[in-house]
Amino acid sequence: MLNTLSFIGDRLSNKHITWGVGGSLLLSFYKIIDKPNDIDILVDETNATNLNEIMLSIGKPKEALSSDPFRTMNFSKYRINGTDIDVMGGFAIQHEEGIYKISLQQESIAAYKKINGVGIPLCSLEDWYILYWLIPNKQEKALLIESYLRTNGVAYPQLLEKALKQSLPLEVKERVEGLLS
Repeated sequence: MLNTLSFIGDRLSNKHITWGVGGSLLLSFYKIIDKPNDIDILVDETNATNLNEIMLSIGKPKEALSSDPFRTMNFSKYRINGTDIDVMGGFAIQHEEGIYKISLQQESIAAYKKINGVGIPLCSLEDWYILYWLIPNKQEKALLIESYLRTNGVAYPQLLEKALKQSLPLEVKERVEGLLS
């Protein structure tokens, strides 16, 4: 999986595309979980077309069906070297209070991880903390991130503060406020 990620990262380098790794692979880099399922890539929605053109040139597209509660603008799936990759631009999810949207921008990139000499941009745990509260049946991962943030500190409080400006369920708002206090 990491060889595939470095292969993708190499193809995307110097293309002026804002992208970052999230999901279970991100959690594995922080040793929050052991076994990632696939590679989840968030991309700035203005860069989604360019990124998908590159992905098509190096991988096999898979059927990408968007289902409730997801309202993501650009959702694509690929298989590269036996690894499944999900690409999401303008990731959005509907919940009881409205729609929460994460627009990936450069300030959303928390770190870079060198894999096979290639710098891989990583999304923030803070952004994925919110997403995992909203994605059905992923609250366990949100709790794991919460525990990590309580132990290691919130590195990007501004991202949580930005999230609080969007519509969120009351429970999620309270948990975020608890992390910020």
